[in-house]
Amino acid sequence: MDAYEVQLASYPDGGIEAKNFRVEPVAVPELRDGQVKVRLRRLGLNAGLANRIGGPDTTYGPGINPGDVPGSDGVMEILESRSQSFEPGDLAVGKTQWRSIDVTDAPQLRRIPASEADVPLETHLTVLGHVGFTAYTGLRRFGDLRAEDIVYVSGAAGGVGSCAVQFAKAVGATVIGSAGTAEKVRLLRELGVDAAINHHDGPALDLLRQAAPDGIDLFYDNVGGEQLEAALEALRFRGRIVICGAASQYGKGSDRQGPANYQRMIFGQLTMRGFDVSSNEDLRQDYEAAVASWLSEGKVRSLHTLNTGFSQTPEAFASLLSGGNQGRMIVDCDS
Repeated sequence: MDAYEVQLASYPDGGIEAKNFRVEPVAVPELRDGQVKVRLRRLGLNAGLANRIGGPDTTYGPGINPGDVPGSDGVMEILESRSQSFEPGDLAVGKTQWRSIDVTDAPQLRRIPASEADVPLETHLTVLGHVGFTAYTGLRRFGDLRAEDIVYVSGAAGGVGSCAVQFAKAVGATVIGSAGTAEKVRLLRELGVDAAINHHDGPALDLLRQAAPDGIDLFYDNVGGEQLEAALEALRFRGRIVICGAASQYGKGSDRQGPANYQRMIFGQLTMRGFDVSSNEDLRQDYEAAVASWLSEGKVRSLHTLNTGFSQTPEAFASLLSGGNQGRMIVDCDS
């Protein structure tokens, strides 16, 4: 079985495009004790990876330079195993490089139990996956989410954002979501948000005040920029901001925009907290139990855009960065 990998081919000149990547054949290393050989079935893509291209190492991974293979999370099938934790044919989810077939250390993966055999593979990369855990952790641990809250989510039709709006609604909060197209706004309404904003329809603060005339309690930010400034103005006394991403600022270098109105944090006694979900594994059991319950009750669902073929990963990633996704951008590697 031939194996391929996606490499960064060149630094982008402006926005990241598919041409900045190349697909190359790769030799699969021999298995060692404690390792498994896997076939990638589904690959989840993250916009935040763009911030590491030509950039510094971060808690999410090292900087990415030409010749490097990016990484993300995926659903994998075990082909061979030298680990007691897995047998051939098992399905697992975890961190992976952009490789169609690879060898990885078994502890990097979590086995998908047989009880979830009927769950679509994509769901393990959305509400049951890394982006779902990110949304849950940000809301619960750092946002101190309460049923009486008015919650505003930017990038609400993206991978993390679509989980965040559904989870906040599931606990009874009032939810406002923003997105960048009329189609995504319709999608947010289908997810049950109380108000949906197309951020291209006017100044962010005006739109937010129309949606939440009495202000907001919690802002879950995936975008930054103007939407962060608007939220700072709209937050009520002792409101909370959770910084998950800054999609509007990726790739801007020294032109990145920070909030000019940060003094609102003083007068409003606001809190702003960034986080890395990888240091919050102690929450995983609570998260998995909550989402399993919400799924069974029909309160949440997987939202994703599926691209066919591992070789289409560069095009899928470029499309993600230009807003071509609804929910999580996922590559179906079976084709």
